[in-house]
Amino acid sequence: MKFPEKLKAVHIIMIIFFVTNLFFLTNFPFVHSDEAWLSGLSRNILAEKDLSVTEPFFDLYPRHPHAVKSLFHLIQIIFIKLMGYSIFTFRFISLLAGTAALYLFYKLAKHFTRSDILANTAAVIMSLDIQFIYAAHFARQEIILLLILLIALTYFLSKYRYQNTTRQDIVMGLMLGTGIGIHPNSFIIALAFIVLYTYNLLITKKIKLHNYLAFWGTLAGIALFFVTLSFHFDANFIQNYSSYGQKLGVFSSFLTRFDRLDYFYQKLFYRVSGTYYIPPVKFQFALFAPTIVFIILQVLLKKDKKNIPLLLIFLGINTAYVLIGRYNQTSIIFIFPVCYLMLLNIISIVRKKYMYIITTILIIVLALNTTATLTTDSHDNYDNYLREISSVVGKNKRVLANLNADYYFNNGRLFDYRNLAFLKENNLEFKDYINTNKIEYIIYPEEMDFIYNNRPVWNILYGNIYPYYQDMKEFLDNNCQLVHEFTNKTYGIRITRYIGKQEWKIKIYQVKQQQ
Repeated sequence: MKFPEKLKAVHIIMIIFFVTNLFFLTNFPFVHSDEAWLSGLSRNILAEKDLSVTEPFFDLYPRHPHAVKSLFHLIQIIFIKLMGYSIFTFRFISLLAGTAALYLFYKLAKHFTRSDILANTAAVIMSLDIQFIYAAHFARQEIILLLILLIALTYFLSKYRYQNTTRQDIVMGLMLGTGIGIHPNSFIIALAFIVLYTYNLLITKKIKLHNYLAFWGTLAGIALFFVTLSFHFDANFIQNYSSYGQKLGVFSSFLTRFDRLDYFYQKLFYRVSGTYYIPPVKFQFALFAPTIVFIILQVLLKKDKKNIPLLLIFLGINTAYVLIGRYNQTSIIFIFPVCYLMLLNIISIVRKKYMYIITTILIIVLALNTTATLTTDSHDNYDNYLREISSVVGKNKRVLANLNADYYFNNGRLFDYRNLAFLKENNLEFKDYINTNKIEYIIYPEEMDFIYNNRPVWNILYGNIYPYYQDMKEFLDNNCQLVHEFTNKTYGIRITRYIGKQEWKIKIYQVKQQQ
């Protein structure tokens, strides 16, 4: 079957991917508090018309404004105006970026394999990969950064790359620098291209010093712009941002951070996590590991030059993981297209008969893995969760609740449990916090009791709840009335290993009087 000239096979793949994913966009993965955290700040920026505001659901939990991520919040604000404030709106942004990334991946596969068949196969493979689907659903910034990475790599490899004009290098710097306004993890993809640029300057000599300086200068200039803007938002930006990074292990010794790289991959392989969903990627990792080893050997034996840019980007990404030291699970998506491209390059050199067999097996295994995962790990009860809350609590009421309920309430009405870990240093007791914020309802998940009974293992979620737990329970018993109780397998707890394992109770208390 021959497609019309204006409608290629890749366009059909993209349309199928986009439309199919719309049907389970809000069901997979479960709604994470990070998503509400980001969109909640975007909503507050829109309401206050000020990019320097902080999250309304955090008052005691330390937050300091900065300009990093400003572009992402502006994107979300546009979609809030177009589509309203819901989890579907923000995941729709990710799906759009994912669909665009799928096309760029196709273009790169065609560039490397010189085969339209393999390029279309590559698009099918990526569209079926559960990690890619997860990134294209999750309302965070990684899928947009992945899109920037693929755009930059496509541009770098284009025929205009080696004309030695500084215009292309400035454009590269602008593309990668834009990522700073999306998320700090833009450093990961920027470093990958810094490694690529350095190699082409020092080894292949394809890039001259003025090209290198133009690229670096543009990248540094944009970074300086966001830093300057951040100082405008917060005079103590460096100190506050560094303090936040220290809590995340960013300033651990280099050896400590390097040792954690292996542990990072192990946790992903075995799906070990706190609150983030981790898709099953054992099969992909089992493919990627020998692929990388084979490519490294080929490069060392000087039998392969085509894969050097991909290998350098892979090494650059992993170097950035170590330098940052945070090891956020969602950032693993950056290595997937690079590893798949190297794998496809290996497949492209085998006989056509074997090429078809290998790619068919690959597609079947990925399809089975994804189908099984979506069947078991899709959660259709988020609307039920919000519906249960709405049955007794108005969206304009002031509540203490988990941030995952934010999509129901109006801006500034929800206060998150993370604030309570800072009661003591603010000379407050639990009842003082409720009274000060005029809390009318407390949405209490069974998770709080579970964390307390298993302390201190899960203190990473809300801080140490021991100092205020008894006061909170007494306040609920003596100063509140239980008005509703329901169960939810997904949203009664945020710890991934226990989600879906049992019916978790959620109790809604109405505060009877101010004390």
